[in-house]
Amino acid sequence: MSVAYDLVIENGTIWSPTSSYRADVAVKDGKIAAIGGPFPDAAKRIDARGQEVLPGIWHVHCHFREPGHTYKEDFQTGSAAAAAGGVTFCIDMTNNTPHPTSLEHFEEKKAMVAPKAHVDYALYGGGLYPRTVEALAKAGAIGIKIFNTRHIKEVYPYISELGVLDHGILYELYEATRDVGLVASVHHDDPEWCKRLTFRDYIDKGRTDAMAYQESFAKGYMYGHGMVAGLAASLYYARIAGVRLHVLHLGVMPPGANEMIRHAKFELGQDVTAELELGTLFMTREQMEKVGPYTYNWGYAPEHGWKAIENGVADFIVLEHAPHTRDDVEPGWKDMFSVPLGMTGAQEFVPLMINAVNEGRLTLNQVARMAAEKPARTFGIYPKKGVIQVGSDADFSIIDMNREGEFRHEDMLSKSAHTSWVGMRTKGAATYGIVRGTVVMRDGKVVGSPGYGQFTPGTAGRST
Repeated sequence: MSVAYDLVIENGTIWSPTSSYRADVAVKDGKIAAIGGPFPDAAKRIDARGQEVLPGIWHVHCHFREPGHTYKEDFQTGSAAAAAGGVTFCIDMTNNTPHPTSLEHFEEKKAMVAPKAHVDYALYGGGLYPRTVEALAKAGAIGIKIFNTRHIKEVYPYISELGVLDHGILYELYEATRDVGLVASVHHDDPEWCKRLTFRDYIDKGRTDAMAYQESFAKGYMYGHGMVAGLAASLYYARIAGVRLHVLHLGVMPPGANEMIRHAKFELGQDVTAELELGTLFMTREQMEKVGPYTYNWGYAPEHGWKAIENGVADFIVLEHAPHTRDDVEPGWKDMFSVPLGMTGAQEFVPLMINAVNEGRLTLNQVARMAAEKPARTFGIYPKKGVIQVGSDADFSIIDMNREGEFRHEDMLSKSAHTSWVGMRTKGAATYGIVRGTVVMRDGKVVGSPGYGQFTPGTAGRST
């Protein structure tokens, strides 16, 4: 005898960007079928009494390293880490080998990662050749990722050949991205400025250890003022090209970036969004000194990031997941300018974000907006995802606001087997991650199977 619903989540509090309310949610065939209740006829039930039911959390800045660098991470381990933390949807970046800047390599990556994902996902197409953008879009790229940067010593993860420093090519990429209706997501920089000043004041003086790097970051040399200068040009080119611009690494940049984005969005009416890197809010000096080269950023001026959330300059919140092995990173204690830069964030994102809610720095409404609904809207996946409403995918992150934890290396599912947040204690964590009505995580343990996660194409890929 068939039942009315496959799953009912009962007794929880449902959250949106603007409201919260007590209700049950019924799921059928992977979709939200009804909200209200009670719904007595269900194959499975989850009692969410005393817990918060959020739209499935998005992690929009993942580097799962596949193909080409799978000794650091791969799609199975990276998506498992995200699922364990309570994430239900991931967007993967492009600095792979081969990088997905052509249709051939994009399709190869799609086929390679499809059997491995624990959660639903999307893939950026690599922005390097304007002539390939249309094909990438039709193949399902969620957006076009552009590295307007190079590392000062040409060190991975900034693959030198991916760097688009010619503003003429950058503009043509914006034109091509505009024409297919996608978002151009850009890591901005002026690498020659960065290189000159960093060599002058640090490397040429023999100051290369991890604390010298972190000082240079706070001074605005590494990931600093050069990024703001790159952003200034990019905002103008994007405006005259008419492309939707998504700014990566807000917070990593000095506060001049916030001023420029505020002016573009609210005074010029430009279509620009920005994602705020939570590492620059949560990574204290004490934690940075403990982990050294295991983080490329820290919160030397967190008040600027909180202000960006408050005034609407920041649209998304994210904790970048850019893992490297210990062998990659350990030499950075002596010379951090010569090692791959990154940090971990897939498994830690949700607990750190919910901890901030408990501290009164964020609200669950803001989490629902900035880590679910707004990304889904920006990338054209709303209302399929990013919202709890009838007809949407049954994606949920269920939160216990009182669950306490501590980040430990041995608990990390990332292949890197370490965490930039080791020793930090949090209050609040996801107890369930549910993707299209199927539980993929329960109480921090991944219970789903690799390959369950589905590829979600961007808007141009769905029109073919």
